[in-house]
Amino acid sequence: MSWWKAYEGLSLTGLLERISSEGWFWAAKRLSGNDTGVTGSHAAGIYLPKWFFKAVFPDACVTNAYNPRSPAVACYFPNEDVRAERVSAIYYNSRFFPERGLLKKYNEFRLTGWGGCAVTPVQDPENTGALAIIAGSRLGSETALLAWVCSTPEQELLLENWLGRELQPGQVAGNGRVDVRAVTESLRALARKHTAEKWLSQFPTGEQIFAEVEKAIPHESWDRGVDALLLKRRALEFAIFEHIEKALVEPAIHKGFRSVDDFLELALSVANRRKARTGRSLELNLGSIFASAGIRFEEQATTENNKIPDFLFPSAVAYHNPAFPRERLHMMGAKTCCKDRWRQIINEADRISPKHLFTLQEGVSSAQLAEMKRSNVVLVAPKPNIRSFPAERRPDIMHLQGFVAFIKRTQVTQIYG
Repeated sequence: MSWWKAYEGLSLTGLLERISSEGWFWAAKRLSGNDTGVTGSHAAGIYLPKWFFKAVFPDACVTNAYNPRSPAVACYFPNEDVRAERVSAIYYNSRFFPERGLLKKYNEFRLTGWGGCAVTPVQDPENTGALAIIAGSRLGSETALLAWVCSTPEQELLLENWLGRELQPGQVAGNGRVDVRAVTESLRALARKHTAEKWLSQFPTGEQIFAEVEKAIPHESWDRGVDALLLKRRALEFAIFEHIEKALVEPAIHKGFRSVDDFLELALSVANRRKARTGRSLELNLGSIFASAGIRFEEQATTENNKIPDFLFPSAVAYHNPAFPRERLHMMGAKTCCKDRWRQIINEADRISPKHLFTLQEGVSSAQLAEMKRSNVVLVAPKPNIRSFPAERRPDIMHLQGFVAFIKRTQVTQIYG
């Protein structure tokens, strides 16, 4: 019997149970535009960190051969009952071959050879931004892969509950670890420097951590634009959080537990704290940038029918004043991931059109971007992330610096109600 027959018809919960009990190595992430191929990038395929490849594709983890490959026997998707039979790991390692004179020096691992959207969901452009999990296991000298791409918010919630965290763009979680490409050793050193001693005995609030981040990377001394500022601050904020979490949680883990209930109580508190942090972090970052830029705005103001947009420009008083010009009213929603969730902002402020939505998602399909445009939603993303969107749609996307400049222009001559 072929190995994948044992996994036919599994639900997502069934798949997670099997890979946990059978010792599979697994990695979960949100699929970027490069992953699904909507950008047409040279380095196409699903990016995963080195530790995953060392575990399941050791033959590809070498630097004495240029761009080494290692094939998988197949990748099986139980929810689709689909097999991709030409998947292989490739290590783009041109950094170690300067003699080739290439302009781009790659040092990253990807899974390629999926066969396109007609074959597998990981290459469907509509799944850009979707949460996915890929598991690998060695079958003798070969590697078998199992995968699931979440197709509903309920599946994403189930998977994130299993992970114990809300997985954000750029993060890869797997087998007890989380990789964030923006968190370097120098950033971790800066995080240690800016971690108050008292925080190592009692967890601070998200606002307290972010206040320290603002001191460490002040807006007035930053000359690389607000897009880079936001990404740098978020990376430092995560590094500080990670440092405090290890200091507070790891001693309890090493001490051990008297019962399963004690263990579950600690695990639940860790997961809840992580989710609470991510829910507030983006709003704190954006609000700080708007305030430093001298923009008038109000957070969590109420519009019609008790709707609450994340940011209202210039104020709720102006919004509810019928004499205030509609063209000088603006709003912004803030969502780390906007796939299918962008529609939530459409009815948040009836007087405002177009509506702006900021996201950290690394790519959206052309079809969803076209639907956003028809719905008068303008997407705003960090400037480096715009490269992850379809080339033909990039002119429709604003970067954060452009949005700040746009709002400042509208407020120069405003008379506020």
